[in-house]
Amino acid sequence: MKRLAALLLATVLAGTAAAQSPPPPLRFVAATNNALPIAQFDASDKLVGGIVKDLGELIATGLDRQAVFVPMAGKRVSAALLAGEADAICFVLPEWLQGDFRWTRGLIPDASLVASHVDAPALTSLQQLAGQPLGTVQGYSYPLAEQVLGKGLKRSDVPSMTANLNRLAAGRLRYALVEKTSLQFFLREQTKAQVRIAWVINQFDARCAFSPHSGVPFPEVAAVLDRLVTDGSVQRVLARYR
Repeated sequence: MKRLAALLLATVLAGTAAAQSPPPPLRFVAATNNALPIAQFDASDKLVGGIVKDLGELIATGLDRQAVFVPMAGKRVSAALLAGEADAICFVLPEWLQGDFRWTRGLIPDASLVASHVDAPALTSLQQLAGQPLGTVQGYSYPLAEQVLGKGLKRSDVPSMTANLNRLAAGRLRYALVEKTSLQFFLREQTKAQVRIAWVINQFDARCAFSPHSGVPFPEVAAVLDRLVTDGSVQRVLARYR
C-alpha cells in the first residue's frame, strides 16, 4: 500500500509540475536584411530593437509566452517557416513569401515607393525606370515593380535598406525601391538627406505570417491581435518610430 501511495503521489506531483511549466516560447524570424525602424541588430546579428522586436514581444505577452527572435538571411525566411524552424514573422505580405502560411489581419500601414535623389528627373510613370539601375535589398521581393518592368527591372542589391538609402542620398544611384516606413525614419534621422519620394507604387497593411507547423493555436493569435489593435497597443509601438 505504501508503495502504491508513493507512486500515486509521484504521479500527481509530476502532473502538477507539468501543468505549471511555462508554454514554449514564441519564435519570431528576424530577417537580417532589415534595418531600423523595422529591425536593429548588434554586431553578432542579435535583434536588439525595432518594430518587429517590440511587436513580437507584445504578441508573445498577450499569449502568455516569451518571445524569441531567430536571425536569418531574408532569402531563407519562407523555407525556415515551412520547416518549422520558427513560428512567425511580422512586417510581411503574402506576395513576399513562398508557401502556405496562416496570415494575421493587417497591422502596419505602409507603402511601396520609388525614392530618388533630389537631382534625379521627376517620374511620370513607373515604366520610365525600365533599364535603369534601381537600388534594391538582397532577399527583398518587389512583386509590383517586377510585374510592371519585367526584364527591364535592373536590381542593384545591397545587404540592407539603410545601405540602400545611404547610397541614394550620396548620389551613387538616382532611384531606389523602398518602403515608406523606412524612408520616413531615414529622413527623420538624416534631416538634410537629399532624398525624396518619386513615385508611390502601392499602399498596403503589413501583416504577420505564422508557420503551419507552429504549435500556437492561431485563433488565439487572432484574438490577441484584435485586442492589441483595438486598445491602441500596436499604434503605440509604431509611434515610437515615427
